[in-house]
Amino acid sequence: HDLALRNGPDGGPHRQETLFPNGIPSSAALIALEKSSSSSAAIPSVAYSSSPSFLANSTLNHRQFPTSFSTRYFTAAQTIHPEIKLYQYHICPFCNITKALLSYSKLDYKSVEVNPLTKAELKPWSGDYRKVPIALIDEEQINGSEEIVDSVLGSPHVQKILEARWAEECSDDDENSMTMQQFHKSENAQKWIRFARDDLAALLYPNICGSLSDSYDAFGYVKNVDSFSTLQKMSIQYMGALAMSFAASKIKSKRNITDARASLHEALDKFESEGLQDGKISYLSGVQCPDMGDVAVFGVLDSVKGLNAHNDAIQLRGGHVKEW
Repeated sequence: HDLALRNGPDGGPHRQETLFPNGIPSSAALIALEKSSSSSAAIPSVAYSSSPSFLANSTLNHRQFPTSFSTRYFTAAQTIHPEIKLYQYHICPFCNITKALLSYSKLDYKSVEVNPLTKAELKPWSGDYRKVPIALIDEEQINGSEEIVDSVLGSPHVQKILEARWAEECSDDDENSMTMQQFHKSENAQKWIRFARDDLAALLYPNICGSLSDSYDAFGYVKNVDSFSTLQKMSIQYMGALAMSFAASKIKSKRNITDARASLHEALDKFESEGLQDGKISYLSGVQCPDMGDVAVFGVLDSVKGLNAHNDAIQLRGGHVKEW
């Protein structure tokens, strides 16, 4: 990697330390979700420690942790965690898939919220790449959630962490054990990873931006981002709401969605019946531990936590999804 990725504009180490927990997509970001790879979205960034989720006391043990490790970093006998920053958008489903894996892997990280209108946090160093998530691991840049996930799961360090976790939480008999292959590369895990990225993620935006007021609420996170000025917060919330509502309409048109809420609940019906076998199994994996399919679906749903769409899809719906 050239020095532009490793150093700041003054030639010194790049050390942006914005520490905040929320984020939201730009208009271009939302449209890009449909036009580009499902592993990333064009968005802003803020840094923060993870907030608790309803799975905090369950197997997923949702906490905020690092977001990208290149496999190279762990080839030596390395025991010290690298410095990791995740440039993200708080409600970006692909960012939240990444964060869910990092949390499950018990890795610490800082997240940086990007301004969705200017993306100023990315321009000094990210080259031509203007999407999120981007991870910096000791100043090494990794672009896109799929690439970050592959890097994390490819590291011997993380594999040892996960294998130790599975040894404690899963049965050690052949039928109920968990392996790295089963966790990420099995046919079942890949099926539900694709479901999370290609289907569920796209259905969320029309549900959180069905009206201008909903879109405005979705950008309410900016009130807690100290790195944004008062003028920036107002601009992001008002302009972002309008752009987000327009982008959601384009997604509905492209996917022939006439009833956003009904389409989301149909997807969750499929998740419950095919994935959880109508509550007969605890996880998509079919064993006592979740696999990457579980982690991906959880990350997508968690991306809109606190908004009406999440309350409707999880809390009010209840049933197998809520239990899961």
